[in-house]
Amino acid sequence: MLKPLFAYFTDIHGNLDALQAVIDDATRMGISRFISGGDMIGIGPFTNEVLERLCNLPSIMMVTGNHDESILALKYGLPHPKSHRHAKQHHQWIADQLTDTYAHILSTLPRELIVEEDGFRFLFTHYPFKEGKKESPIVEDPFMPIISEPDSIAMKELFKGLLTYDFIGFGHHHILHDYKVNQTHLVNPGALGCNKVAEARYAIISITDEKDLKIDFKSVAYDQTNLFKAYKELEVPNGPFLMRAFHS
Repeated sequence: MLKPLFAYFTDIHGNLDALQAVIDDATRMGISRFISGGDMIGIGPFTNEVLERLCNLPSIMMVTGNHDESILALKYGLPHPKSHRHAKQHHQWIADQLTDTYAHILSTLPRELIVEEDGFRFLFTHYPFKEGKKESPIVEDPFMPIISEPDSIAMKELFKGLLTYDFIGFGHHHILHDYKVNQTHLVNPGALGCNKVAEARYAIISITDEKDLKIDFKSVAYDQTNLFKAYKELEVPNGPFLMRAFHS
């Protein structure tokens, strides 16, 4: 018999309907604890709505991602990373929509979460950091470059120094990652809100009777009608490109 601990998702990217589909699916299975691996906002149009839904969950823990922090930089008049210059107009639009209340909540979130439960140690972070950059502002591009073709060897190198944890949950790269290096599960369920098909992805982390971790990857269908309608009606900057690149 499994003991579910929590649902883990990442990269919601302002997609409210995909988030709701995941919450509903997990709730139906009796799961009430959720962890988000960053990039709650950016790309999709439902900025405040996503943050409101997350903050109203009975149990939620979150870390920030590169989009969250780049948008906050513009919100607070701080330097925006040059590596994201292609997205600056879009980030500014999101920053203009973001309420002061949710901006403050985002600004107080950590970049890493450590959870200890039932003898297991969990680390959640959007992606590993460059050496000496874990505390650096987003303008300095603290996150490591994405490994475009991940495999177990590349993941071992990317997460070196962190493989004392039993589980590392991350995101940033929108594809699914499921690796085990020594005793460490390295898990990215794939972006919840950005998928070429209308399915929202997440993972359920459980403990087995044998006291092992079990990760179940879930993919939940949802209706994209409201998402595409909002892109058009709100005149989201680069909306047509974003719909093609991230949703279809």
